[in-house]
Amino acid sequence: MPRIRADSRRRESTRLHPADARAYWMASKIPSDQFLLYCFDHGSADIDTEVTRLHERSGRIEVLRTRITDAAFGLEYPHWTEASPPSDAISVHRTARTWPECLDAVAASFRRQVDPRDSVWHLHLYPNIVDAPGGTALVAVLQLSHAAADGTLASRIARDLFGTHSIAASPARTEPPVVCEMASSALAAVALPLRLAQMVRGGVRARRDALDLEQGTDSGAIPPPAPSRALTALDVAPTGRTSVRTIVLPKADVHCGGTTVTTFVLTAISVALQCFLGDSVDLAAEVTLARDARADARNNFGNVGVGLFTSESDIRSRSILISADLAARRHRANHSLSEAARSSQDDVEAHVPAFLAEWGVAQFDPTAVPSTVTGNTVVSSVSRGAADLALGGGCVRFTAGFPALSPAMSLTHGVHGIGDTVTVGITSNSAAVPDPDGYEALLRDSLDEVRVALG
Repeated sequence: MPRIRADSRRRESTRLHPADARAYWMASKIPSDQFLLYCFDHGSADIDTEVTRLHERSGRIEVLRTRITDAAFGLEYPHWTEASPPSDAISVHRTARTWPECLDAVAASFRRQVDPRDSVWHLHLYPNIVDAPGGTALVAVLQLSHAAADGTLASRIARDLFGTHSIAASPARTEPPVVCEMASSALAAVALPLRLAQMVRGGVRARRDALDLEQGTDSGAIPPPAPSRALTALDVAPTGRTSVRTIVLPKADVHCGGTTVTTFVLTAISVALQCFLGDSVDLAAEVTLARDARADARNNFGNVGVGLFTSESDIRSRSILISADLAARRHRANHSLSEAARSSQDDVEAHVPAFLAEWGVAQFDPTAVPSTVTGNTVVSSVSRGAADLALGGGCVRFTAGFPALSPAMSLTHGVHGIGDTVTVGITSNSAAVPDPDGYEALLRDSLDEVRVALG
């Protein structure tokens, strides 16, 4: 699991980094809000008192007191605007629910994405969930626009919100008056020819670095990119009902046999998918890898294809192959040639006029069916740190996450740990998984099978 980024309160440019702007624009095509679930022991504190405390605490977290403002005529990238957390940013769902009903409510909230022009976040509180794993619980679900944070930064924000440590109030930004914003847009229009020239010049460097990466790959100095995979019954648009399920486990149960948590769960998913699909097709998972933070970017990650090696019948051997393939993908992603290629591409994108970048996103057709995919499911694995969070007088019990579905993927997995507990979150749509309970049971059995094979 990638480690949590050290600090979510660093000073930033008010302009969205191109990567964050793309996430903002793309959200209108593919819903991408993150939903971070935290389950707390049922404490004695009054829920309304807790809401007041959370409101006050959120006002000290920089990311939670910003919104996005579009620039005039798209001459500049949108910018972050100082905004106090709205009074309705926290919803208390007081109706008594069972754990399955709570998960159904979480899945239903996927349809209500936040509008980051008003607020980048919303917090859902579900008190008195009587049969949550471990007993009666208070469940909190932090909904966060992906433009505002990637998975590791989002986990840090949640840690600040639910932590017991003190948070120093960040100094408020002084927002420029409207006349200054208009002048800034006018200046951007005047500078447009220069930016286009810089974009072209940067493109020459980017092409050179891309060729260096290609040559390094051909020479064997760097592992090749993962091959694309054929579509399966999972790789369809989520046109039916979306469901979420969770499997809560002691960390020791998924960290045995010398494997990492991520490799262990990938191996179990390979077994489950092989049984679910009923054949031995060549499967892969699209795995999210954290990357070094770029200046002013809140999204610093990439997805890579990792083979699941379903043709290997021996579970231990399969796990070794998955681990080696994951290591190769990481090695390629972190290699100096790859980093140079990404850096030069970032430099090019920094000079692309915002209206051109937004137009490029607008050309994406979410209904188009790809001929191949990087992976047949997504696996996002994040460590959320020590189990030292508290809410409502109760300590955190476990945490979960549910990677968004996409037009060509109706099953995703989140692997999230806190303290000594790991939770496998499953997001599925009935277009591919008509029986989510059946798939959950299948994955539970697969986790047990891998544990026995590697133990």
